[in-house]
Amino acid sequence: MKTLRAVLLVAALLIPAAAHADEASDKAALARQVVDFAVVPGLEKHFGRMIGQAAEKLPADKRDAARAALTTESASIREDLVGVFAGYYADSYSLSELKELAAFYGSPLGRKMVQVQENPPEAVNMAVQQQILKLVAFLSATTGGPR
Repeated sequence: MKTLRAVLLVAALLIPAAAHADEASDKAALARQVVDFAVVPGLEKHFGRMIGQAAEKLPADKRDAARAALTTESASIREDLVGVFAGYYADSYSLSELKELAAFYGSPLGRKMVQVQENPPEAVNMAVQQQILKLVAFLSATTGGPR
């Protein structure tokens, strides 16, 4: 009888821990999925632009090889950034929220939103830049400028 009680007690203690581990695992997987849908396209764009700018500084005959090498060498940095975002999302959202986000970003509308957000037309970029310049001028005038 004591053995049965001990087994039941241990089982009762382990079941919540196992459920918590499953939820943490599910959250981590869903957070990664959300990051893949919502963040990775922007990272790819920025990494590509930075690698392209670095390659443009080289002689023309070395650019393609440099782009390929830089892309390969930066893959671990990219993966580390994805991991940082996935961990942040897993900590910031509940399991049900992550499910909703994954469903949205996996939907046609969610994919379109990411595409629109990552590829604004030049007119939008120019308007944003103008507003940023206005803000910088305002802050500079308000604070007396750089010292």
